[in-house]
Amino acid sequence: MPRSVLDIFDVSLEFLTHVVMDNPSLRGMVLGYIAEAKLRETLMGHGRATAFRKDDDHDRKRKGDLVVTYEGFEFKIEVKSLQTNTVEMLTDNGEWVRKIIKQKGRGQGNAAYIPLWERLRDHAEYRGQFQCDASDRRLVTLPDGSKLETTSLLFGEFDILAASVFAFREKWDFGFALNRNLPVSKNPRYSSYQRQQLIASLIPITWPLQPPFVSDVYQLLDQLVANEQARQEGKAVEPQVEVVVEKPAKHAEVVEEENLKVVKKKTRRKKKS
Repeated sequence: MPRSVLDIFDVSLEFLTHVVMDNPSLRGMVLGYIAEAKLRETLMGHGRATAFRKDDDHDRKRKGDLVVTYEGFEFKIEVKSLQTNTVEMLTDNGEWVRKIIKQKGRGQGNAAYIPLWERLRDHAEYRGQFQCDASDRRLVTLPDGSKLETTSLLFGEFDILAASVFAFREKWDFGFALNRNLPVSKNPRYSSYQRQQLIASLIPITWPLQPPFVSDVYQLLDQLVANEQARQEGKAVEPQVEVVVEKPAKHAEVVEEENLKVVKKKTRRKKKS
């Protein structure tokens, strides 16, 4: 039997639990990688998609936490997770209760939340936000040839976003959305054209899910397949967005994401070579 992580690190389960829970950034990282593995496990269990792989996290030219082949076409899925400190639950008296109370420095758990959550967990409505950006700044070339150094993700970099909403009910639920239907940046420091090419870095999501999110990823994969088949047959499809990611430059414009606005963005992906 292989050694467990407890054996490797020579710590007890209680000790490791304390370390993870006492360091929000570590907890977020662990949840993120577990979400990727859970999604892959689920899709593999369905038996409908094949050829699963994960591209290098630090490869600036190839975005996508999970690449799958479905109906003969290859699609990239980007996986993101809820920020626990944004989670709110709607109580039966119509009030939103925060899971984490924000303070200076590290937030603290809201003592009023847990009793309500334990009683209403599976029936309450939830809302929260997840961060949707790259791990670091990189220089990108937009379709008009202009360059921009940014942490924001671009329309066309991947096909489907899978948002893990584990922090709502502590169940491995996902909300899936097409890349082209995600909200665009509203940061005033971007030009109007740039905002139309960049995905907002903070995106709201609810439970139960609301558009553009759906619970059935195959609903979206079928749309993408139909689009690819139509393109191959010479039928009209959405305009393509070309994205070029390069190494960081010293004299590029740097902008950080702030607000967001939901606008439907349409793109299509290249045929697999």
